[in-house]
Amino acid sequence: MLGVHFRHALLMAAALAMLVHPAWSKRDEDNLIGWSEDYNAAPGTGNRLGRMKVLSWSPRIFLLQNVLTDDECDHIIKAATPRLERSGVVEVEGRGRDGVSDVRTSYGMFFDRKEDPVLARVENRLSEATMIPVGHGEGIQVLRYENGQEYKPHFDYFFHEAGTDNGGNRLATVLMYLSDVEEGGETVFPNAAVPASQSREAGYSECAMAGLAYRPRKGDAVVFWSLRTDGTLDAGALHGSCPVTKGTKWAATKWYHVAHYAMDGEIPKSVKHVVFKAPRPPAPPGCKDTQKACSDWADGGECDNNPGFMVGQKGQAGACLYSCNRCDLMDAAMAT
Repeated sequence: MLGVHFRHALLMAAALAMLVHPAWSKRDEDNLIGWSEDYNAAPGTGNRLGRMKVLSWSPRIFLLQNVLTDDECDHIIKAATPRLERSGVVEVEGRGRDGVSDVRTSYGMFFDRKEDPVLARVENRLSEATMIPVGHGEGIQVLRYENGQEYKPHFDYFFHEAGTDNGGNRLATVLMYLSDVEEGGETVFPNAAVPASQSREAGYSECAMAGLAYRPRKGDAVVFWSLRTDGTLDAGALHGSCPVTKGTKWAATKWYHVAHYAMDGEIPKSVKHVVFKAPRPPAPPGCKDTQKACSDWADGGECDNNPGFMVGQKGQAGACLYSCNRCDLMDAAMAT
C-alpha cells in the first residue's frame, strides 16, 4: 500500500509542477528547437552569438540574425568602396560569359577568399552556420544599390556548359546585409509563398509582394539552397533584389559550390552533376529538345515563365518540347 501511495504522490507532484510552470504551452513557435536556435561560434569566428530562424522549408530559406557586427559591416563597406564597378551578369547559354545588363543595375566588387582577418573571421562563421566548408565558397562579393537600382529575379545556379568546371554547380547562397535600407531593397523569392505577416501595410514594397521577402537589416543574412537534396534545381530559389526607393543598400554575397572552389592559383576541378531522380520515359519519335539546358530550364519553371520560347504553339514548336512534356505539339510542328 505504501508503494501505491508513493506513486500517487509522485504523480500529484508532477501535475502540480506542470501547473506552476506551464513553460511548453507559453513558448512562442519561433523558439521551438529546429525553428529558431541560438548557437555559439567556434574558435576563429570571433565568438559571435547568432540566431537562426526558418523562413521557409520549401524552398529552404533561413535567416541568420545578427551574424555580423556593425564594425564588421562597416569594415567591409570601407574596404570595398574604392573597388566598386558596374555589376555584371552571367549568360545562361554558351560558356557563361559575364556582361553588363539592365537586369542588374547595382555596383559591386569581389574580395579574394580570406583577403583580410575580418573577412576570414566572417567566412569561418558563415561556414559554421551553413555547415559547408570555407573552401567550397567563392570570394565575398559586395554590392551597392542606390535609388532605383535592382537585380531582377534570377537563379544563382549555373545553366551554361562551363558552370561545373570549378567545384561543380552552386549549392547555396548567403546574402549578408551590411546596412539598413530606408525603403525598398527587399530580397524577394517569387516562387515562395507570401507569409501572412508580409503586407504593404507592414512596409513591404509592391515588388516584395511578388513572393516571400526579407527587408534588409544591418548584420543579418539570408541563406538559401539552389539545389534540392536530390541534386535537382529548386525552382523556389529564384530570387531578386527589389529596387531601392529611398536610401542606399549595401549587401554582400557568398556563393557555395558542391565541392572545393579553386582560387589563388589552385587547379580547378570539374565535378559531375549527379541528379538522384527517376529517369523520364523515352520521348516519342521526333519529340526532342533543341537546347542542352532545356531540362534545367524546365526544372526552374521556365516552361510556364517563358512558354513562347520553351513550348511554342501549334505550328511553331518551342525549343524544349520534351522537357516541358508538350510532345502533343510535335505533329503540328513536323507538318509545317
